[in-house]
Amino acid sequence: MINLNSLNNLVGQVASMPNVPSSNEERMFYERHLHDMAHSKQNMEERKMYASLIFQFTVLWCFGLFIILVGCGLEKLKLSDTVITAFIGSTTINVFVFFKLVTEYLFNKEKPHE
Repeated sequence: MINLNSLNNLVGQVASMPNVPSSNEERMFYERHLHDMAHSKQNMEERKMYASLIFQFTVLWCFGLFIILVGCGLEKLKLSDTVITAFIGSTTINVFVFFKLVTEYLFNKEKPHE
């Protein structure tokens, strides 16, 4: 009769053993896979950090625009209508283009290593 405790111990030992590749080709594939996983993890961490920084910068930029517009509305700043219109248009375009370029760079679809 098979001892159930011995069988459970054996299953636990086998489950805890790492999958060690047996051939050189498997080992190279395994090491490449580990490298790709570490690379992906680093990319995700960097992307999270830069996405947060991009958002903060864009919010500050828009807040600055808002402050200038409020200053003009309360007549604390004297700017002509043409200057205000140009300022709003150029700032808005700059924010959107900056945001688009950076996010395309940070969140591009990576091509797998060949």
